[in-house]
Amino acid sequence: MRSSLPSRYLIGIDLGTTNSVVAYLDSQEVTNAGSAIRVFPIAQLVEHGEVLTLPALPSFLYYPTEDELSAGAVSATWDENPPMVTGVFARQQGALVPSRQVSSAKSWLSYPGADRRARILPAQAEPPQPMISPVEASARYLMHLRDAWNRAIGTDTETRFEHQDIVLTVPASFDEEARELTVEAARRAGLHKLTPVSYTHLRA
Repeated sequence: MRSSLPSRYLIGIDLGTTNSVVAYLDSQEVTNAGSAIRVFPIAQLVEHGEVLTLPALPSFLYYPTEDELSAGAVSATWDENPPMVTGVFARQQGALVPSRQVSSAKSWLSYPGADRRARILPAQAEPPQPMISPVEASARYLMHLRDAWNRAIGTDTETRFEHQDIVLTVPASFDEEARELTVEAARRAGLHKLTPVSYTHLRA
């Protein structure tokens, strides 16, 4: 049974419509002057065969074709069927093939006119092309953030992403169901030490 004591890291996630960002504090570095807030650099595929760490993860998924996978230049984010890619490459390559790109999952979560647990994305796709629900797409972004952290920082039980106290931003415009669906997506990604926090966009 896990301890109820605060985790080593306090992690904040902005699960954005176009980009997602992770910031964190390390409790072991707290001084009288406070602890530095850091932005976590997120590893992701940016070009064929090229992975970089960047301060933000574009909130896009892309279903690579069999030819792209067999050529070896595209590595899927998860070993599953059908495979998917997340981030910069998903945004760029998906712009060329919109029927294989998932975008605006956060906006779909707040749209009551759709079944947000149904496989309706990509919006331009039609069966038998692979499709995913807005809730599951949001979970995939969070899974990418989790896995990138665990490869870079979460090397043991104490430091694993899913064992940290996490604050997840939720737009103040979201209704109760949209907020619950966002939390459901986080749960699907294995994030249970979670506090959803509403925010309002500030305009200049």
